[in-house]
Amino acid sequence: MKILSLLIAFAISLRWPSRAQWRRYGWLLALPERLSRRFPEWTPLAAIMLVALIAGGLASALAASAAGLFGLLVIGTLAVLYTLGPHSFDRDIELASGNGSPEAVQVARERMLLPPGAAGERAAAASLHAALARWFGVVFWFAVLGPAGCLLYRGVREAYHAEPLSHGERSWMAHALTWLNWPVVALLVVAIALMTDLDRVRAAFMAREDRWRMPAALLDDLAQVLCAPSEGLSEGLADGRRLAWRAMGIWLAFLSLLLLAGLLS
Repeated sequence: MKILSLLIAFAISLRWPSRAQWRRYGWLLALPERLSRRFPEWTPLAAIMLVALIAGGLASALAASAAGLFGLLVIGTLAVLYTLGPHSFDRDIELASGNGSPEAVQVARERMLLPPGAAGERAAAASLHAALARWFGVVFWFAVLGPAGCLLYRGVREAYHAEPLSHGERSWMAHALTWLNWPVVALLVVAIALMTDLDRVRAAFMAREDRWRMPAALLDDLAQVLCAPSEGLSEGLADGRRLAWRAMGIWLAFLSLLLLAGLLS
């Protein structure tokens, strides 16, 4: 069910990217923001974990009791579709490349966290970071925990950027996000190594003193060794998107093998 849910959700997201406007996470952040500055700094993190896990678990239980496997398929598809994003990855790549009105292009570049004058490897790195935030984290935690997992990942990411939180509370969110990203970055690096140049990826990995912490900055190093710095903005974004799509293909193939082996529901 999980593989099918992922495939259907990706198909819908690609076919109707404007559905991103439905992705609103205020209800996930309501309790953490209410508790902010009133209790210990770890309280908002605990609250968002509790809300995500209860909401996801309850939705799965109700769907299974109402419609069995079909209900689980539907709720899984809706959960993934809801947490992919919050904005369309491919659509923002197209807009950031300059294919749109000046206002839309600027907004997309801000969402992609592209610094002024970014091109080549920096643009490719921005694509990989966006893919990590919008795709890979959601897919991994959905595969592990179902709807509760993808809600948890999206909730922590959104809470990390929530303005009402204090510096200390945001620090707790950052630590949680680091741990949530650890297996995701590790598997993403492995997938990119398998489909590109294993030696160059291994060299970039070994060059980092903090390599075993699997920081998201590893993606910058991979973009540096795999993408040409002389490329323009649109070419760099396209290189990053190509790497992301090929890595996602490897992930889905691996998940399919786990399904055939009976290790994934």
